[in-house]
Amino acid sequence: MKRLLPTLLLATLGLTGCGESSSTTAASSAAETRITGLVLDDETPVTQARIEAADRNGKVVAGTELGGDAHYRLALPPGTAFPVVLSARIDGAAEPLKAAVTSDLVSEQDISPVTTLVVNTALKLGGLSEANLAKAAGAAISQRKSTGGSGGSAGFKGDPTKQYGGWH
Repeated sequence: MKRLLPTLLLATLGLTGCGESSSTTAASSAAETRITGLVLDDETPVTQARIEAADRNGKVVAGTELGGDAHYRLALPPGTAFPVVLSARIDGAAEPLKAAVTSDLVSEQDISPVTTLVVNTALKLGGLSEANLAKAAGAAISQRKSTGGSGGSAGFKGDPTKQYGGWH
């Protein structure tokens, strides 16, 4: 399940490609947005969790349950305001795992401890802006490496030609 550092770095940089800046208006989807992905803890796939998607205003716009499989599928309704925060609520866990989806072009996004660290750090920096996501992603890579994490651990999955603004 572990990914290489270059994949993590590519995805990290991509989080900033479609994010909103704190001085701009958020984008909204014109059509339904379908997102799929995996829910992963530090080492293995999670098989039971409640997944919710909250729009930039904190309103839950979609939800689903994992049913013995680590894969989830969500359909965000037209008009959803981005960025969207995906939360995986796992029974017995103190806090949900989180990931940020920055655009209606995203079709895949894993949810893991690394993506949770990025979201939480960006929020502490003032919100899910382009600058805050870039700082948070860089800090997440550094922290994972310095604490013995794989650096390339699961958690940043997406289509680099879409979510990441075409940056390769």
